Amino acid sequence: MPTYTYVALDPSGKKVKGEIEAENERAVVSLLRPRRFTIISIKKQSGLTKLGSKDLSKSSLFMPHVKGKDIIVAFRQFATLINAGLPVVQSLDVLVRQTQNIAFKETLSKVKQEVEAGTPLSEALSHYPKAFSPLICNLIKAGEASGALDEILLRLAGYLERTENIKSKIKAALRYPLFVLFMTGGLSLALIYYVLPQMEELFLEAFEVELPSFTKFVLDSSRFLRQYFYIVPLFFIIIFLIYSALKKTEKGAYWIDSLKLKIPVLGRLFHWIALSRFARTLATLSNSGVPILEALDLTGKASGNKVVEKAASEAREALREGESIAQPLQKYPIFPPLTVSMISVGEKTGALDEMLNKIADLYEEEVNRMVDSLASLIEPLLIVFLGGTVGVIVIAMYLPYFTMFQHIGG
Repeated sequence: MPTYTYVALDPSGKKVKGEIEAENERAVVSLLRPRRFTIISIKKQSGLTKLGSKDLSKSSLFMPHVKGKDIIVAFRQFATLINAGLPVVQSLDVLVRQTQNIAFKETLSKVKQEVEAGTPLSEALSHYPKAFSPLICNLIKAGEASGALDEILLRLAGYLERTENIKSKIKAALRYPLFVLFMTGGLSLALIYYVLPQMEELFLEAFEVELPSFTKFVLDSSRFLRQYFYIVPLFFIIIFLIYSALKKTEKGAYWIDSLKLKIPVLGRLFHWIALSRFARTLATLSNSGVPILEALDLTGKASGNKVVEKAASEAREALREGESIAQPLQKYPIFPPLTVSMISVGEKTGALDEMLNKIADLYEEEVNRMVDSLASLIEPLLIVFLGGTVGVIVIAMYLPYFTMFQHIGG
């Protein structure tokens, strides 16, 4: 019977190596499974069975980005392979072969090489932060330590899927408004650069009377925009640079996120998205075995809002000093009394994960309902805006004719 050398992680997360006699690799997995080992690689004494893939080290300049959907599908497949008893390295090899996205394929290939060399999976993933966030890496680290990597991967896939669904719904709701705004801008530019100049020449030649003030204003504005056309893009560039500079500072980012929450209608949407993300992330981390202090730190950063992040940081410090999580959260208006009460009840009853998931479900439903409402509300407003923009220019062009008729009648 051949002898196999294995590398695995024990239930405490420590890397262990050993030798075992078995008929084949699947038999080795069956023998090690009762020990709750997370198997990294298996090799015969004669040498490692190569699971290599093609060299994918090409220029990533024109490579597609790693999409959230690619990661979700990969994690579901990964969980199935691990649950079936395949070692981590062999499971990664299968994922590399099945992935269609070139950038993701290259990333997984590099992760596989690192794991094959003995690096823990969570550490290997952390080397590629553009694809795998600290949240993902810490959850997988918890899965390695608990010996339930397949369950953690499925939980991660579910969490990422909910996040992607919210993003997709918001993008779909904004698609039509952006199209209408683009059409409005294009039509306005055509009127300003082509129609109004010709109308101005016609007015100067045909009318001896003074043009109406409103027509003068529109023509002067058109002339100004044609002469100083660079001012509009320059204005937006300056606004973008100021926004980027503020976002890079702690106080600036906090001020911007606070301001977002005060925007009429949209502020409520940003509020609910931040709360649902906070609750879902903390529930997923806590339920996956991540220490609560570390979970609060990751949750604050994953919320996407500095106000929530500051509240989570205070909750972390309060918990370290022996207080509850809910107590510091009630100081912040962003956390409604209902949310704080549910977290407090969850802490007292030992069902914090369940309560957090209920909070997340509640706010995700509100987000979906509000996105649908905004989509139906924005459409007529945009039509009015489009009609108003064109109407202003048309009225300005026809006013001189009415003035001329009055002059003739007089």
